[in-house]
Amino acid sequence: MALMGKLGKMLFVDLTKGTVKEEPLTDEMAEKYIGGYGLGAYILYTRQKAKVDALGPDNMLGFLTGPLTGTTAITGNRYVVVGKSPKTQTWGDANSGGYFGPAMKAAGFDAVFFTGISKKPVYLALVDGKAEVRDASKLWGKDSNETDDLLKEECGKKAIISCIGQAGERKSLLACVMNDKGRAAGRSGLGAVMGSKMLKAIVASGTQKVPVADPKRMSEIRKKCLEVMKKQGFFEVLHKYGTSGITAGACAAADSPIKNWAGAPEDMPNASKISDEAVKAYEVKKFGCWACPISCGGIMKVPSGPYATEEGHKPEYETLGVFGNMCLNDNVESIIRMNDICNKYGMDTISAGGTVAFAIECYERGILTKKDTGGLELKWGNHAAHVALLEKIGKAEGIGKVLADGVKKAVERLGPAAEECAMHVHGEELAMHDPRCNPGLASSYHMDATPGRHTQFSSWVAESQFPPPGFDFGKFDKYTYTGKGQIHATLSNYMHVVNAAGLCMFGACVIPHTAPAEFLSAALGTEISFEKFLEIGARIAALRISFNVREGLSNIDFKVPARVLGLPPLAKGPVKGVTIDVKAQTADYLKAMGWDTKTGRPTKQTLQKLGLDFVTA
Repeated sequence: MALMGKLGKMLFVDLTKGTVKEEPLTDEMAEKYIGGYGLGAYILYTRQKAKVDALGPDNMLGFLTGPLTGTTAITGNRYVVVGKSPKTQTWGDANSGGYFGPAMKAAGFDAVFFTGISKKPVYLALVDGKAEVRDASKLWGKDSNETDDLLKEECGKKAIISCIGQAGERKSLLACVMNDKGRAAGRSGLGAVMGSKMLKAIVASGTQKVPVADPKRMSEIRKKCLEVMKKQGFFEVLHKYGTSGITAGACAAADSPIKNWAGAPEDMPNASKISDEAVKAYEVKKFGCWACPISCGGIMKVPSGPYATEEGHKPEYETLGVFGNMCLNDNVESIIRMNDICNKYGMDTISAGGTVAFAIECYERGILTKKDTGGLELKWGNHAAHVALLEKIGKAEGIGKVLADGVKKAVERLGPAAEECAMHVHGEELAMHDPRCNPGLASSYHMDATPGRHTQFSSWVAESQFPPPGFDFGKFDKYTYTGKGQIHATLSNYMHVVNAAGLCMFGACVIPHTAPAEFLSAALGTEISFEKFLEIGARIAALRISFNVREGLSNIDFKVPARVLGLPPLAKGPVKGVTIDVKAQTADYLKAMGWDTKTGRPTKQTLQKLGLDFVTA
């Protein structure tokens, strides 16, 4: 019997020629790579030449769902955007929830890949099994919210849109891909790739149902998961507050970086003003992604004052952390406004906020002056200046043009004196979780194929006592830097398949750890044991990192900023005196994965074992 969980159709769109070609998604692809960035890595590795220009016509840009997207699997609503990252020149991917992923499958397609560059702005319409490239000239220059509204007028209210704002049009390396007016495929700068192709949006609508092999079993697994997840404290926090519920606690524990990674909790004493109840006070209604029982989102409104905003999405923890704790800003209304700015221009809030914090420290050190900033006093906590700077970045005007491509490019423009202020790994600004609190994060930031990736599981999940229910790694000292390689390998391989299947990380955190494999088995119609599940994850990991190897890059050479590793260590706070031995952690991980500990490459033996004989070791 053919595998289920898929519509069985992939599209390949040549924007230079304006042609659309349909190809089957085979059972072999679905079983070996699942979907999402697993399938995306296979397609790009086998069909794209090495070392193409990330903003040129030969870089493939893919939009992919997983076999559990649009099914009754808990949080089966994700899609992923893939391509060579113009920020890091490595493998790039970015994941988003909302409604677009299920809508893409309802339109009849599992994946769409774009090559070439259109002569004029275009969008792709996916409607009940048919695809058409259409003129988007009237949309060019519009923000992502306006684009969403205009395309719904043109294509129908039930259409779901994935698009870029003006940042993507300008090929800003901070640019992301937006859907549902506030859900973002944020990392890797892939909004710039979309803009480089003159592709403004994809519109999806349709009535096709995702076929699953055993609907009854899917329902039974879902029921079991609901019983387990509602007993989890993290579920309660997410359901009531969303991720904003952890902001104050993360700051107090020094999990959230403070003052551009140089501060301690006492530097941000009022973090409660940008957390849980303080954020919820502006929520006018709940928002949940497609068929999600967690419903961690919210629609916000600031009714009046300097930061008055129309209804828009609630800032998540990462956004609150980066515009709040990182900048010593406890004004929640200003952060809601900055979240709104990023959503409309289509900018990754993590990278945009990290760039603002970088600029504040540069100003403090005299690297930037008031003349450089156009009169803005970029001081810690000066939220009015922070908001104004972000607007300049969104428009790429004045100092905003210097900062519009993130901190690595800003250092190139400002000079080497700014390097110490730039918190990134190989061009990707770091997220709001501090390895000095959970050291495994350092290895995640260092070794994921998309450097600086915080949504990739590793030993940090066990260190923070945060593993999905059922995982038991025993007790260990998180500040012992050896002996955790197998934990890192197990958890990262696990998360690769969760992502590829179309599930949300938060869902995976509150359901039994075996449930994703069970959902996949019921959907596909072939039994995916937990051991096979982890093997698939190892295959995806090896293929993603092999993409980087073929680009002439080795993650083992990427640098985690000294400050982030505790060099020198902080003199106060919960992580006082901590310095992380990331080399020891990484060596253990490489050994557990069967990758060369000196080069960071998967060995030929490991590649063959995983069925990746076509990959050059």
